[in-house]
Amino acid sequence: MRPKLLIEGLATFFLCLACSLVQGPLAPFIIGALLLALIYMGGPVSQAHYNPAVTLAFCVRRRQAWSAGAAYVAVQMVAALAAAVVAGLFLGHSEENSEHILSALTEPVLEGWLPGTMAEFFGTFLLVFVILLVATSRRTVGNSYYGLAIAATVAGLMGIFGAFSPDFNPAVAISRAVTGCFGALNAEGSGWLAFQQEFAFLAHSTPRILLALIAQGLGAFLAAWTFLAVFPEER
Repeated sequence: MRPKLLIEGLATFFLCLACSLVQGPLAPFIIGALLLALIYMGGPVSQAHYNPAVTLAFCVRRRQAWSAGAAYVAVQMVAALAAAVVAGLFLGHSEENSEHILSALTEPVLEGWLPGTMAEFFGTFLLVFVILLVATSRRTVGNSYYGLAIAATVAGLMGIFGAFSPDFNPAVAISRAVTGCFGALNAEGSGWLAFQQEFAFLAHSTPRILLALIAQGLGAFLAAWTFLAVFPEER
């Protein structure tokens, strides 16, 4: 179990770090390429979840015990927080951050919540369904393309839903959400003032973050349920 948890933690750390630092039109391809390498690295050891939603689906699909799944999720979340600390040190906190936060705090947090939440739900559903089919099904056992299929799905979904800044991964969502608070460790000017601003922004954004996490969890659960309904012999 220890090697599995170490691989999950290491890969989740670098995936969350990449999702926090990489921006721009090439982000889906860069993150997809990194994920591809991480999947082939960890697949033979831990089955390469790197995502609490995927771990939930594996448990529902009965490919992993719930106790092991809980350990996976705990390690993934610790790795996500560690990535947030490192990303925060890289990104820091500037006057531009302060202006953005002050502007965001005046806006209703749930305005336009539906499209983003739907993007998280449908994206997580498709990602998890692809993973279950290419990595756990007897129909595809022994294939060598599972990593390509998963990475391509992530890149494609980020391209489709990119306007809504989706994550499809609770670990990534939480890591990105708290990165700003750790950015106060490398702030221009007062670190305490920067932390107060970033924490206020996090508190203001919490309802939106919770909606995204719920949508990801529901998407993963429904994907596992659909997989078992379509392929009852896989139970």
